[in-house]
Amino acid sequence: MEEKTRIDCKKCLMPFEKRFINSGGDCVVCHEHSKKWLRRDYNQAEQELIKIFDYYKKRNENKKYDCIVAFSGGKDSVYALYLIKKKYGLRPLAVTGDNGLLTQRALKNMKTIVDRLGVDHLIVSQDQEELKSVYRAYFKKTKNFCEICYLIISMSLGLAALKHDVPLLITGFAFKTDSSHFRAERRYCFEDSFVNIVKDTIPEDVYSKYLTKNIRAENHFHLLHLFDYINHVEKDIYEVLENEIGWDSDDKNDKHSDCRFHHMLGYIRWINNDLTSLVFMTPAALLRDGQITIDQFNEMLSKEEEQFQKVDQELVEDFLDFFDIDKEFLAKSLEKPVLANPVIEDKDFEPIVKARTSNLKSKEELLNMLIDIIRPEIRRDGGDIRILQFNNNLLRIRMYGACRACMIADQVMVRYLEYLVRKYISDDIVIENTKELVP
Repeated sequence: MEEKTRIDCKKCLMPFEKRFINSGGDCVVCHEHSKKWLRRDYNQAEQELIKIFDYYKKRNENKKYDCIVAFSGGKDSVYALYLIKKKYGLRPLAVTGDNGLLTQRALKNMKTIVDRLGVDHLIVSQDQEELKSVYRAYFKKTKNFCEICYLIISMSLGLAALKHDVPLLITGFAFKTDSSHFRAERRYCFEDSFVNIVKDTIPEDVYSKYLTKNIRAENHFHLLHLFDYINHVEKDIYEVLENEIGWDSDDKNDKHSDCRFHHMLGYIRWINNDLTSLVFMTPAALLRDGQITIDQFNEMLSKEEEQFQKVDQELVEDFLDFFDIDKEFLAKSLEKPVLANPVIEDKDFEPIVKARTSNLKSKEELLNMLIDIIRPEIRRDGGDIRILQFNNNLLRIRMYGACRACMIADQVMVRYLEYLVRKYISDDIVIENTKELVP
């Protein structure tokens, strides 16, 4: 397979395929970051957050909990739980989806934190052999396994929300520093794609346990990513965790010390010469956000590369045994699995192109045309989408049905919409996926 030429982004210094670099030399990640996060008014965002919290405090004043916080024992989930309890005064239930890969450090941290904060903690566990079969089936088709965690987290949060009548679900996921902004040229329902990938390998009664689409469609949940509203600054987070609540951070470079196989993810990317993978993107994310200098970036990147190159062989053997594969498989090229069968084609967007080039429609009218075009595909998957407001190039949308409170809607659906808006309407529009308050 011919290796694609890569160019270093002038801002984050990471290598990207040429198609992801704009005329100014910025990668698409930096371009999106500058619009969506560097210009964000966090004071205004926090005021909006406080209003949401006040609403749910009143809604659940006669219940035991105001909210549910996804809790892995990693730094971001710990800090999120700390803020929810100490700064904003909510009564949270910390919920951990046992993904079968939790480390002893994470379990120790979780015990320390919930004791010190005085919050209840629920661990939702699965049959470990069945869970292993799910991991194996998915990994052997994709060479990825992190996606299974999303399923487990979503399932665990949903079950806890139903049991305790707590619709507000909070995560510590930080899109600003944890997620790329690659434009998704195709959309797909993650649960549907998961089924397509594993259905020929494991029984339906096993994989169906990890599907929550119907639960989301039938129940009103409010999924809130805390760091959409609060600026995510690494040094501030570590200061609180180390000095106030006793979080074990012996190795700050180990970003995902809560995951048993996180270093294998980097190792696999390394031996496949994939330096644009998210496992290498943390230094770049901090650099583009102005949290570190170029010298600090080079030092961090060097340490991450060294970690992934020198993975302990016992860990490699444990990984190979867990996924029932041999070492040669790790460097093997796989045929990409089909994630979706689109019902929308490029030609369906031709009316937008014609209207834009002829100046027949305003941006808002073009956006409504675009939403109407993609809506059938979303409805096919049990969801829906509407425009709430468009003002000053800020497009606020809302997802409904099965797309409501989906753990990866912001990573897949919003990215897809961003791609379409940039391609067919304007490169200046910022998109926010807003969530409705639950009665």
